[in-house]
Amino acid sequence: MVSITESVRRRGGLAATFELYEDGHTRRGLASAVHSGSIVRVRQGWFALNGTYPILLEAVRVGGRLTGLSALELQGFWSYPTDDLHVAVHPHDARLRTRLDKTRRLADSPEPATCVHWREHAAGSRFMLAPVECLADVIACQTPDVVTAVADSVLFKRPRLVAEWNELVAGAAQCHQSHLAAVDGVCESGTESIFWFRTKKFGLTIARQVHIPGIGRVDFRVGPKLIIEVDGAAYHTDPVAFHRDRHRDAVLSALGYRVLRFSYRQVLYAWPEVEAALVGAMLRGDHL
Repeated sequence: MVSITESVRRRGGLAATFELYEDGHTRRGLASAVHSGSIVRVRQGWFALNGTYPILLEAVRVGGRLTGLSALELQGFWSYPTDDLHVAVHPHDARLRTRLDKTRRLADSPEPATCVHWREHAAGSRFMLAPVECLADVIACQTPDVVTAVADSVLFKRPRLVAEWNELVAGAAQCHQSHLAAVDGVCESGTESIFWFRTKKFGLTIARQVHIPGIGRVDFRVGPKLIIEVDGAAYHTDPVAFHRDRHRDAVLSALGYRVLRFSYRQVLYAWPEVEAALVGAMLRGDHL
């Protein structure tokens, strides 16, 4: 018989009590493993290995599977920064618990940061929903710019999901159709997608992912002369990227282009600053 930790590991780091009983383990053995710290009791009926992603444990503790922004970030897609926990729960499930305390009922201690999505049938793994299923929950609770950015990230990294995405869009409410139809997976990062979405109101002709001879691809080009670059979240911690992009900016300037560069934080948290800089550039004719 394999050890308890091996039984849990084989099931992805989380296992139900009945599954461990099926492997031949006993109630006393489980209690001993919890006492020794080999495994953790997440909530009644569920155990996990130490080191399992905390956000997965929180979803199981609530009583469901990870979904929405929470799951997509764990799956490696761009996700809007949030402390919210998004959990998919079957409509008939009850006895939901709070995300950090398995003894407290969620109904008695409602948490604004715990977003429950009631889903009857949703594809995915034992502990989280599949990407397009997650996007359905993102559509239900996020703003259009965030939806666009997250969906773009999924389609950019997984082009094979386009058919599933189109099916989801076709069944979405009419109020969502316009911004969902614009998602095409061209932008490489969510920050770029948010910039792209928010600048549409200006009616500018903005080309994305443009190849410049001697430079390579740039994020955006407005008119023939204005280049706009949007840095990612990890950019400020990477000195190599910092100096490489300053070199690119200098070469672009020498070639006759004007460059506007915005940080991740500017786009997400200081949008009026970005908008003012873009309007100023247009009024000066930097794009001509």
